[in-house]
Amino acid sequence: MVRVMVSGYYGFGNAGDEAILYSMVQALRGLHPGVEIIVLSSNPPATEKWLPVKAVNRWRPREIARAMSEVNLFISGGGSLFQDVTGAKSLLYYLGVLEMARFFRRPRMVYAQGLGPLRHNWSRRLTARVLDRVQLITLRDGESRDLLQSIGVRRPAVRVTADPVLGLDPASLDLKCGRHKLVQLGLEEGHRPLAGIAVRPWEGLGVTLEALARLGDDLIAQGWDVVFLPFHFPRDVEAGRQVQRLMQGRAVVVKERLTLEELVGAVSCLDLMVGMRLHALILAAVLGIPFLGLSYDPKVEAFCRQVEQPYLKVPLLEYEELGNKVKRILYEERYLKECLERAVAELRPLARCNAELALRLALGGEL
Repeated sequence: MVRVMVSGYYGFGNAGDEAILYSMVQALRGLHPGVEIIVLSSNPPATEKWLPVKAVNRWRPREIARAMSEVNLFISGGGSLFQDVTGAKSLLYYLGVLEMARFFRRPRMVYAQGLGPLRHNWSRRLTARVLDRVQLITLRDGESRDLLQSIGVRRPAVRVTADPVLGLDPASLDLKCGRHKLVQLGLEEGHRPLAGIAVRPWEGLGVTLEALARLGDDLIAQGWDVVFLPFHFPRDVEAGRQVQRLMQGRAVVVKERLTLEELVGAVSCLDLMVGMRLHALILAAVLGIPFLGLSYDPKVEAFCRQVEQPYLKVPLLEYEELGNKVKRILYEERYLKECLERAVAELRPLARCNAELALRLALGGEL
């Protein structure tokens, strides 16, 4: 039996990371139905409840070591694990478990990650040292490859692929539950056009929140409904409520934790997505919904360019710029949808290629 261990930001209630994990499991099992997948999770019971995997508590080294000693491959990813913006502890953790896998002489793969930002010399040197010892690195964008080369990683095989969620098959999910959730909130599908906003907490967002509130009021005045979707519960709920309190019109803030199926189902009902959260934009892309990216991190800008969709940089975002960009999107909706469809069609096989390479490495094949 082939056993694979997966390390990432799993079990924390972040819908983007849970979508990554779901997509990875779907891709690996689609190619090798019998593969056993062991996930390092902050909430093992929850992870095992909604996915056909085994889960190990990511904070218990002995349990990790026991399971790691029996796997054919250790996977780090996906997401943006090797960055120092959220602090040193996170980076040291993900590098540490990679080194633990090296201790057990397990093959190691970095799976479809976005690398960086790495702002400090120590984090660049340490990341380069650890990643230079793995067997395979796949990256979700060219900017990550450039950073990898600039910090001096030379030995592993490196491929630029795509984010795992771009390989997601929405037909495998029950989208009706998400649509039903919106109806419960008073948002009937097809009754009025629906704009979704996925905002997250971020330092210095005051001007941007005011701009989003004015945008929401403008859309409502034009006959739209507006809903704020939390991709990281509960943190994103308060960010959405901050915008809602600045609005004159009625907007809906989803105040409960949505399952992945409910969230994807809700996104499938949108006519427009405006989002800071990367995987809000990726899910919109997979579902063919035009979007405006609000880039607080290079990964958002990189994805928007990858799929030929517009973006603006935050936090200092004025309403005039935001409103004009949305007007342009609605005017060019058909063209943007065509661009999106073409880009996703090109990226989908690259996203699934991650799983092919992982299984090849696990089975001892050539890369």
